[in-house]
Amino acid sequence: MSEPTARRAPGAPAGNGHIVLRFSDGTEHRLRGMTLVGRNPQAEPGEIITDLVSVVDHGRSVSKTHLLVGMDSRGLFVQDRRSTNGTVVTLPDSQQILCGEDQTVRVPPGATVSFGDLGFVPDAVENG
Repeated sequence: MSEPTARRAPGAPAGNGHIVLRFSDGTEHRLRGMTLVGRNPQAEPGEIITDLVSVVDHGRSVSKTHLLVGMDSRGLFVQDRRSTNGTVVTLPDSQQILCGEDQTVRVPPGATVSFGDLGFVPDAVENG
């Protein structure tokens, strides 16, 4: 019988942990590398992308390729990909960072990311 999954704040997961993006529509995506999110996301020529995450947005508030989500040695980050309706990182103290085009914005523990009418909460999960 396996141990229950322990949750940690987003950042660099310990050991063999990983980040799960929990979207406002109830879907989840395990972050495995550079990930593009949008209605029909496409990588730019020469760009190395691990995953393409398509979201359902009947109101078309989300751009085809809306944002990049990635992880590096400094932790989780997002970049708005010249979207029409923008990307906002809401910090745990409720301050908001409006992401400029292709600007790298760090997503600290407890933050949420909104894009168009959707959003996600990153959750670091430690495999146990």
